[in-house]
Amino acid sequence: MLKNSFFIAKKDFSYSLKDKSLLVWMFIMPLVFFGFIGSTTGGLGGYTGSTNIAVWESDENMTQTNSLAKQLIRNLESENYNIKIFNKVTDTQEIKHHFKDYTRQLWLPSDMQENLELGEKIEIEYLSTASGLGQDKDKFAIEKAIYKTLGDVLVFKKLHGDTKNISFDDINEQTKNIAVDISSAGEKRVIPSGFNQAVPGILVMFIMMIALSAGSVSLFLERQSGVLKRLASTPLTRSEIVLGKWLGKWFITLLQLAYGMLTGWLIFKIHWGNHLIAIVVVLAIWAAFNAALAVLLGSFAQSEGQVSLIATVFSLLLAALGGCWWPIEITPQWMQTLANFLPTGWIMDVLHQLMYFGGNLAEISWQITAIIVISLVSLSIAFKRFKFF
Repeated sequence: MLKNSFFIAKKDFSYSLKDKSLLVWMFIMPLVFFGFIGSTTGGLGGYTGSTNIAVWESDENMTQTNSLAKQLIRNLESENYNIKIFNKVTDTQEIKHHFKDYTRQLWLPSDMQENLELGEKIEIEYLSTASGLGQDKDKFAIEKAIYKTLGDVLVFKKLHGDTKNISFDDINEQTKNIAVDISSAGEKRVIPSGFNQAVPGILVMFIMMIALSAGSVSLFLERQSGVLKRLASTPLTRSEIVLGKWLGKWFITLLQLAYGMLTGWLIFKIHWGNHLIAIVVVLAIWAAFNAALAVLLGSFAQSEGQVSLIATVFSLLLAALGGCWWPIEITPQWMQTLANFLPTGWIMDVLHQLMYFGGNLAEISWQITAIIVISLVSLSIAFKRFKFF
């Protein structure tokens, strides 16, 4: 039985590779998607390093001589910002980046100290091209630094009665009355973004898309042209034919899997983690599941257009909702909950756990079990409902 099935699978596999459009989608389009999605989602996981802010001081050396400006800069630096100071003199020098080149710009007015002593409003202008989570983070951090500076002013005023000749040196050296006891709550989870998210996610999507589109269409065309009917008239058993067709689709998805992982490592420098064998096995099971779906869709579809529509919509929808396009961890709670019921959500959770979150096989056992179960169920239905004509 296996010999005949492997013969059919080998022929089906080699025949599929003669399709030039399939070769484009298998070997060129993944690289395009890896590069595009990886480049455009580089900041979705949150940037954990320091961020540059260009500060414009109205007067030269203002941030060194003006106590209020100096304290504000100090508090901004404590928020993990890398401060670049500019004024009319420094911005005319031959340097790599000028004030206008920075995406985060802060203007400090020259009358900060005077307005403070007079009790008048101080206006600090901030401009940023950041968006989404990055913009929210900047707004929170800058407002925190400003309010912290205001708190330092109030402490000075309480100690000295007014804000004339204000200096924060003694305040900065004071022992804080509130102590925060910090201890580790476990290993920090850095949400993958950029290529670290895009390559595994898009690979999962392409395995599904290639199986459902190319695999289902070829099977449908064989059914329509009478190839399957002629196969049914041979001494081959029904099980041998169905198994061979499923193996042929699986071999195509395994080739996609190997190519995606290899190019992800060589071109996009993806480290597949310390559980490489487990990841390969899980993705192979994922490929087997989609190969079974391809056999089902190819058996029940009524037209080639129907196959293409169902395959495309199904693949893109599950990819988006399951976390293939962006880290599911940054999405709204309803979307994260929904991903727990989707096969794409299971496979992406497994990849994130094994590759980035330090998880082990025991922690993702239910996801792996679920993928195996739906693969066996899909394969069983494919064997029972397979149509030759």
